[in-house]
Amino acid sequence: MNIAIASTFHPYRGGIATFNDRLAISLKNVGHSVNCFNWSRQYPSFLFPGEAQTIKGLPTPNKKEAPLDSINPRSWKSTAYKILQYGNVDVLLLPFWHASLAPALRGVAKRVKKLSPETKIVALMHNASSHDGKAVDKWLTKRFLQAVDSCVVLSDSVKNGVMKLRSDINCNVLFHPLYDHYPAAKDKAVARRNLGINENVNLLLFFGLIRPYKGLDCLIEALGKLDEKTELLIAGESYENWGKYDSIIKKLNLQNRIHLINRFVSDSELPNIFSSADCLILPYKQASQSGVVATSIHYNTPIIATDTGDLRSSIVEGKTGALVEPNNPSLLAEKIQNWLMQDNNISQVQIEYDKIRLAKSWDAFASQLFS
Repeated sequence: MNIAIASTFHPYRGGIATFNDRLAISLKNVGHSVNCFNWSRQYPSFLFPGEAQTIKGLPTPNKKEAPLDSINPRSWKSTAYKILQYGNVDVLLLPFWHASLAPALRGVAKRVKKLSPETKIVALMHNASSHDGKAVDKWLTKRFLQAVDSCVVLSDSVKNGVMKLRSDINCNVLFHPLYDHYPAAKDKAVARRNLGINENVNLLLFFGLIRPYKGLDCLIEALGKLDEKTELLIAGESYENWGKYDSIIKKLNLQNRIHLINRFVSDSELPNIFSSADCLILPYKQASQSGVVATSIHYNTPIIATDTGDLRSSIVEGKTGALVEPNNPSLLAEKIQNWLMQDNNISQVQIEYDKIRLAKSWDAFASQLFS
């Protein structure tokens, strides 16, 4: 098939760009023709809470390389024309994850459909609406869904959310493929020395963008209930005021037990971060699915997560980690303590993860995407 993808790609940073880059390669690997259309402007600066939208040292793509501008309706029309310059387009794939981009994606979809009625417009829904979204986000998402022919989701929870917004849409549930392009793991002792962390502590990891729904406050409170041999590495840029977390840390006197990398983390840093950890903690208050799970599986890092969204699909209880109810620091601390006290066999974790890697490969995802 001739496939077009209008979304976020390198040099934009973050999980969606990584997902789309790998998806395009996988679709080509299974025999499709793929053309990608990037943003010249993704988020307007006033909507973006982070330090930078692109990878450090790399500029935002210019309009020749990336025709799509999130706040310029003329670009939505011109992008549609550019998409159709590559002959008969069988499928236009529109990955969705944030409602602020819905007007632009809807504009492209409607123009492509008008110019080429036979082109199938497929939404790849990472979320049913924006995380921490308001009523307007749901409204924008609903309007976007009305402009597509069908959608693909990565979890049942997202499908349920999509169906509430458009009950008649054909919605195919797949899975979040596992990344296979990251640098190799390091020896744990070496990784900890590189990060300046004691080799003899139990080290928990919180990784990724820091946002309210991710429950970092619950994890910090849980850490306060664990013994002093247990420490926490927080690695990721904060998309909110760090002060509320700092207040909890000081209140519980945890300053000496928390290691903080409060910035965007590059792929080259992942081996030290994940190899140093005894367990990844996902204390999410709500979730759809998480790309961090895929990274953790790549590094054979066990996961303790709240039982929300699709997080349970990649955790084999008692073998690769554990599940706990959301927003309960005491129960989270208990689960963490129980896991750390077990005689956990890392080879058993790898055996279980190998099964997941086989089932959730990128080639399997690409083969099933339009089947």
